[in-house]
Formats: sequence, C-alpha cells, structure tokens
Amino acid sequence: MAFIDDDMKIYGDGDSEPAPVSPGEVSAALYVAHRENGNLEKTRQLGELLAQTLVGDVARLGEDEFRRQKLVLLSFLVSDELDAAFSDGILLKSAAAAFRRRVEELDPEVFAIITDSAAFSLYLLHDRRVGDDQCGQVLAELCGREEDGALIEAGNALAAEYRALFREIIGSYTFI
Repeated sequence: MAFIDDDMKIYGDGDSEPAPVSPGEVSAALYVAHRENGNLEKTRQLGELLAQTLVGDVARLGEDEFRRQKLVLLSFLVSDELDAAFSDGILLKSAAAAFRRRVEELDPEVFAIITDSAAFSLYLLHDRRVGDDQCGQVLAELCGREEDGALIEAGNALAAEYRALFREIIGSYTFI
C-alpha cells in the first residue's frame, strides 16, 4: 500500500535548494571580493593620503589660538566626506581606520587632539540637524565664543575649503 505525503520533499541532485547564507558569510565574501579587486588597498591609500593632507596642513594653523578645535573640525570633515562617499561599510571602515592609523604615526599630538570624542560628537549632531553648512557655529561654541561672527565665518570658510579638498581627494579614487 502506497501513500502520498504532500508535505514531504525528497531532494535529489537537481532539486536541492541552496543552504541559507548568514550575514557573516555575506560580509566575509564581500571583504574577500574587496581585497581581491584592490578596493581595500585603495581605501588604505586614500585614508593615508587624507591623513598626510591633514597633518601636512597643521603648520598652516600655526599658533592659532583655536588650533585644537580647528583640527577637530578638519577631522570631522574627513569622516563626513568618507561617510558620504561610501555606502559600503567595509570600504568606509577601511579608509577611516587607515586615516586614523596614519595620523597617529605621523603626529601623535594631532591624533590625540582629533580623537576628542565630545567635540567630534557636537559636529556630528550639528551636521544631522543643520547639514554641512555652518560648521563655524559649532567651532565658535567649542571655543567659548558663540557670538563671535568673525570666528563663525572663519570656521565656515575653513570647513568649505577643506570639505571641497577632501571631496576632491576622495573623488579621485575609483572603486570596483
């Protein structure tokens, strides 16, 4: 006596369904693909170039009384431009890590300044609320000069100049 069970499936050679793929496996495969196609090497180079640009321009700030806060602003701009350029988290993290690592190698003092998380967080919050214009207002607040119009304008001009520079550097790289 034979019976048919509609719920029972027998898998043969041609009927097998692919095993489910975990998010970790997808991430690992994507990482390997980025490594093999050269994207990770490019993000390392990009991060290092951005670090060299930032550290190289430290002398430009000279003995500016607001040098520390301006460096945090520039670091935020690097991060913000990288975030805007990369929708792929692996590439974003790779470039950002290379940037931080190279800044620390080039100038530990600058690294200590730009990793001031409280100031960095204020720029992030401001950027989410207002957008990328008017970073000078946050700079002035961090310097204790909220009403200093000249400092606000100088901060906005500095931010516009470096945002364009960092965007140009990032845009000069092509990723697969």
